[in-house]
Amino acid sequence: MGTTLVWYDFFLYVNASVLVFKHQFFPYLSPFAATLTGIGLYGAALVARPVGGALFGHLGDRRGRRPALVGALLLTGASTGLVGLLPGYGQIGFASPLLLVTLRLLQGLGLGGAWGAATVVAHECAEPGRRGLVSSWAQIGAPAGNLLAFGAMTAVSDAMTPAQFMAWGWRLPFLLSAVLVVVGLWARARIEETPVFRSLALTGARSSRPVVELVTRHRRQLLTTTAITAGADVVLFGFSFGYVLTLLRVAGLSLNALIALSLLAPLALIGLIPFFGALSDRYGRRRVCLAGTITTALWAAAFQPLFHFGPPPVLVLAYLLSLVGFAAMYAPQAALVSELFPSRVRLSGSAIGYQLGGLLGGTLATYLTDRAADWFKSPAVTPLYVLAVLLVSGTALVTLARHGEDDGFPTAVEPSPSGSGLPTPSSRPTAPVPGLPG
Repeated sequence: MGTTLVWYDFFLYVNASVLVFKHQFFPYLSPFAATLTGIGLYGAALVARPVGGALFGHLGDRRGRRPALVGALLLTGASTGLVGLLPGYGQIGFASPLLLVTLRLLQGLGLGGAWGAATVVAHECAEPGRRGLVSSWAQIGAPAGNLLAFGAMTAVSDAMTPAQFMAWGWRLPFLLSAVLVVVGLWARARIEETPVFRSLALTGARSSRPVVELVTRHRRQLLTTTAITAGADVVLFGFSFGYVLTLLRVAGLSLNALIALSLLAPLALIGLIPFFGALSDRYGRRRVCLAGTITTALWAAAFQPLFHFGPPPVLVLAYLLSLVGFAAMYAPQAALVSELFPSRVRLSGSAIGYQLGGLLGGTLATYLTDRAADWFKSPAVTPLYVLAVLLVSGTALVTLARHGEDDGFPTAVEPSPSGSGLPTPSSRPTAPVPGLPG
């Protein structure tokens, strides 16, 4: 529920950037420049995400997973709700776009901590044989939030005249975020602190500076996480839901069919992600994720020739089938990333690594593919870039086997940070925690 709400806020801004913000906050710019500015703020939030990962990672590893969960949700929801109350350029001048930028950056900070906190809580509270399935529910937040944002904006725009929508109707989906935050807070307030963190607190094994410890002692795991998650983000932001849908429109797909496809894709992912999460419990995170990465790479390589020779119905079917490969690559990542890090720095490592992957796979991918298409005068540059990033992700997954991390099951004992040889609490406590049911 929480990750759906924060991704709803995030994608809601993307829709409003194209439809509304250029009129409300950037009327002094040309229409094209205003649209680019609004979408550019989308990239600014992606840049803020790694900073949010560090902030909430420190909070979660030092003070508890639950405060990080609630704090990330509050920050994201409050900043989104305030966008719905923000006066336009006509009321307060240049202060209006400046405040919009500030709220957008705050939204990015909140999103930066939301995913890591959600996956770590799910992972640490799940039974060992079900961690892939339970953690994968956090991955549903992205397609579900996208679907909810698209539906809310479409429903409001269809229920009123264009003049009413531009004057005040666009604010309603943003204000709805405040209501949804209450629901999310109700759900997260019912969550107890995880047994793993309580064990860390009871034994005094919490890290005093988790981000510093992460960078100095766990750089390999951090770089591996960044490489693995970048592949999924470049497919999500730079290929499947942008480049491919644009080419389908060029191929002759009607606007209504394109809208229907934009709704079917996240619905399909919502059903496929838990399936592949459960599959990773049976066959291992790395194997399922690697199979999905290879399948997605084959799809990226085949789409350009298929676009030139295949009729639109074949292209649509191929696009829907490609979601199977993406779900297999995406679903196990939540548990896989959580299991790469010891419990002392698990939230910092998961949050920062994932958001760095989002920065490289989302913002940088979108910018480079657009620029490269202009430089080389060929749309084929985008699939080539996607293949290059997926090669990096696949290589990172292959190297996990060399370090005994191929099956997704954490080691029994983690080394002591002090070097004393005494074990610290691992990802599953070795004894019942006082105050919790056995």
